[in-house]
Amino acid sequence: MFKHISLGAICALSLFLAAGAQASETDRLIEILIAKGILTVEEAETIRSEVAQPAPQEPVEKVKLIGSELGYEPTAPLRDDRTTAQVPRFGIESADGADRFRMRGRLQVDAARQDFGDDISNVARQGHDFPEYGVILRRVRLGALGIMRERWEWQIEADFSENEVDLANVYMAYLLEHGGRLAIGHFKEPFGMEYATSSRYITFMERSTAADAYKVNREPGIMYETIQPNWYLGTGIFGSGIDLDREVREGWAFSLRGSFAPYLSDTGFVHIGGGVNRRVNAVDKDSGDFLPVRLRSREGTRAIDARLIGRNDIEGVKNFTRSNLEFAAGHGPWWLQSEYYRVNLNLDPDRGDVRVDDDSLTLDGWYLQGGWFLTGEQKNYRAFSGDFGQQRPNYNFDPRNGTWGAFELAFRYSVADSREHSRAGRGQKMEMYTAGLNWYMTPEVLMKFNVIYLEGERDDFKDDGWVYGMRFQYIF
Repeated sequence: MFKHISLGAICALSLFLAAGAQASETDRLIEILIAKGILTVEEAETIRSEVAQPAPQEPVEKVKLIGSELGYEPTAPLRDDRTTAQVPRFGIESADGADRFRMRGRLQVDAARQDFGDDISNVARQGHDFPEYGVILRRVRLGALGIMRERWEWQIEADFSENEVDLANVYMAYLLEHGGRLAIGHFKEPFGMEYATSSRYITFMERSTAADAYKVNREPGIMYETIQPNWYLGTGIFGSGIDLDREVREGWAFSLRGSFAPYLSDTGFVHIGGGVNRRVNAVDKDSGDFLPVRLRSREGTRAIDARLIGRNDIEGVKNFTRSNLEFAAGHGPWWLQSEYYRVNLNLDPDRGDVRVDDDSLTLDGWYLQGGWFLTGEQKNYRAFSGDFGQQRPNYNFDPRNGTWGAFELAFRYSVADSREHSRAGRGQKMEMYTAGLNWYMTPEVLMKFNVIYLEGERDDFKDDGWVYGMRFQYIF
């Protein structure tokens, strides 16, 4: 090519290009060569097109972060190329992947209608009739999480539901060489499989009544967790609440949860686990009384808000211990999950409003739930954390191409027995049967439809009812 170009012209062009000359300077030189008859117009256009092409860049070897191959969210790469920004899950990372952050958020809009019996308000000990229907923003969260200098994980997340601002996860963690993490901040205590599964990924609109009533909370503390392929261990020490209250002597808790997957393959899994949580209750400094303990569950949706378990807090509790057992299994599109919970509370009648002769209470409950993906997907079980992750349809909703997303049918039975109480007649029991249909339009957009039949009981009052619920969910 360019057989009649002079040696001087070739050297001039080479020096200009090697020096990274500005486009205007290169064009000026080319115009001079055209004017002198050294270059034809066609040859000049060829040179311009070649100059416009960016020089190939050497690939940058990305740092292999701990847990990234398991799908551990903070260390999952944005892309496998040099792109440093990604949408719609907006994130930015350094070329080598050692530093990155992602924005994250969720929106859950719930609507529900109830058909309760006439005596359900007596079961709930609420002196008013419940609304026939309701619509609420169940969760509105926005936050960010990321990795700094390859080993430092961080997250900040706020919840804006009910026109209030509450903190969700706020922590720093160090990723350890052997496949673990040491975290300090505000996060969930490790206890329970369904509670460990994010509300973004639970099967039904709400967790089972047993898991909801006897769950732990997000608390400030320090925690160690493993990040291993087929087993999980988490343990930590936690306080009680992030508000500064000088009138209260803070309580504390020790929590331990473990699980393993004796069978794990591309088509199925078996999960076995359990946990224990021991909490020493906080004390009101002025009165010397222990603070009331709340173990509460509703009727399967917050849009109606009937408190059929734990309507009244338990008083005079000096300490209490939660324990549970976990089982789950899946094969192809089928899956099964179950947990048993037990709570033992020790009372001190001299330090709270205790009106029973017992010095201890025992509450328990369990659930069994299962499902089937009509469109052939598999439940996204994560053995490294002993919970379930984001569900991805085989084909996203796109009527133009004749695809409609994923559909899942699910059923659950759950019971929570909290009839033992520090004040006679205040304890409650509830059984719930729930049928659900989930429509995963994309990994980010989901619709849930729940039909719930429940039976509630308190003292001499018994009643039943139906709840019909729907949720629209968007996550990123």
